[in-house]
Amino acid sequence: MKICKPFLCFFLILAPLRLNASSVIVRGSGSGYNNVELRFFTQTDPVTKGLKPVMRIRCNENGSFSAEIPNDHPGVIYIKTGIFMFRLFLTGEPVYELQFPNYVPKAKTEEMNPFFHETELMPLVTNNKDDINNLIRDFDSDFDPIFIFVAERVMRNNRNDDILKEISKLDKYPVNQGNAIYNNYVSCRKYMLNLVYNTSLTEKQKALDFLNSYFDSVNPAFADLTEQVFSGYFNNFLSGTFKGSFARAIATASYSELKSVLLRDAQIKNKELADFVILLNLNKFYYDKSLPADNIRKILTLMRSQAETEYTRNLAAIQLDKINSTLQGNYPPDFSLADNSGKIMSLKDFRGKYLLLSFARSDDPASITELSVINMWQNKYVKDLQVVTILTDDSFTSGADRMKKNGFNWIFLNGSDSDNLEYTYGIKIYPAFILLDRDNKIIFNPCLYPSEDLELKLSSIISGSPGQLIP
Repeated sequence: MKICKPFLCFFLILAPLRLNASSVIVRGSGSGYNNVELRFFTQTDPVTKGLKPVMRIRCNENGSFSAEIPNDHPGVIYIKTGIFMFRLFLTGEPVYELQFPNYVPKAKTEEMNPFFHETELMPLVTNNKDDINNLIRDFDSDFDPIFIFVAERVMRNNRNDDILKEISKLDKYPVNQGNAIYNNYVSCRKYMLNLVYNTSLTEKQKALDFLNSYFDSVNPAFADLTEQVFSGYFNNFLSGTFKGSFARAIATASYSELKSVLLRDAQIKNKELADFVILLNLNKFYYDKSLPADNIRKILTLMRSQAETEYTRNLAAIQLDKINSTLQGNYPPDFSLADNSGKIMSLKDFRGKYLLLSFARSDDPASITELSVINMWQNKYVKDLQVVTILTDDSFTSGADRMKKNGFNWIFLNGSDSDNLEYTYGIKIYPAFILLDRDNKIIFNPCLYPSEDLELKLSSIISGSPGQLIP
C-alpha cells in the first residue's frame, strides 16, 4: 500500500458547486512581499494532478495584493510565490482576506530547478476566524508532523507506544463540528494515518466502508484516501481469481467488463468509486507502460461517455486529452505569439517544413547549451527544417537580445505571458523540444535533446528513412 504524504495530494474538483457571485475577491499581505510576483493556479483533476494557470499578479510596494478570481474555476486556488505554495479552499464567500507568513525567496540555485517542491501551506483567513481554511489549517498543523513521525517509525519497523501517544493527540479534533466538508476531511486523514500504522484487514475494511458509504468528489481528502488504499490495485488482478476476466477486459478494451471485475472483487461497492479507481490505475499503467496504451485510450474514450457520473466522465475526458496532446500523429495546441518585429505567428505559418519547436529562457544555462548545439547544424537543413523558440523570459525584448548575442538567428516568439500554452504543451522543464511534421502533426513530444544526437534522427526523417520513430 502506498504511503502518501497528504501535503502533496491536496486537490479538489467542485464540478457541481459554483460560487454565487460572478467572481471572488482574494486579497492579503505579508512581510517581505513588496513587489513580489504571485502565480495563481487551479488543479485540473485528482488523477493527473495538473496545475492550470489562472493569472499572475504582483504585490504592491507595501506587500499587499488583491485578485479577482472568476467563479468558473474549481474550489481550491493555489498561489505560488518564493518557496511557498498556498492552498485556499473556496466555499462561496465573496471575499477572502489572507495573511501570509514572512516571504522566503527561492535560492538562486533552485530558480530553474523543475524538481523543486514548494512548501505547501494554508494561509490564515483573517476576515472569518471560523472559515474552513482556518479549521483545516489548525488540524493540519498537528496532523502533518504526526503523520511524518508515524510513517518514519513504521518504515523503520519501530511500532511502539510512542506512536499511539502521538496519534492520540488528534483526539482533540472530533468529527462533529457542524461542517460536513471539515468532518469528512478529518475522518479521511485519520483513516490515512491509521492505515500507515495498522495494516490489518480490519483497519482497511473500516476505510473501505467509509469510502463506499458515498464517494464525495467535493472533498479532497476522499481522493487522497482512495489513492492510498487503491494505488496499484490492478496488480492484484495479474494473478488470482479474476486474472482471466481482467486480462480479457484489457485485451478487448471493455470498460464495462473491467468495472465488473472491480465490483466482483467486493472491495468496492460504490460505482462512482469504482470509476475513480479505474482512472487512477489506468493513468499509472499508461505511463509505466504496463498495459497496452491503445487499449487504455479506448477504455478512457468509453468512460468519457459511459462512466457513472458527470464528475468521472469529466475526469476521463481530461485524462484522455492529456494523453492525446502528446500522441504521435495528433495536432498540438495552436498559438498566436509575436516575433521580434511584432508580427503575430501561429503554427500554420510554418507548414511545409518540419518544425523544431522549443520552449526556453535566455537566463537558463541548459537552454543556452542545447540551443548552441542546434546552432552548429541547423543551417544544413534550412530548406526542410524551421527552428522556432518560444522565449518565456519575463522581458521578451531583453531575452531576445541575449539570444541574438549568442548567435541564435532563427525565429523567437514572445512567450513571456504564455503560462497556459506551457500548461497545454505539458512543459515541465527548460529547455523543452517538440518535433512536428510538415503538416504540423506531432512526431515527438517530448523530443530528443539536441545533445542526444537529435541531428542524426532529424537527418533520417528528412531523407525519408526514419526507421523506428523513438523519441
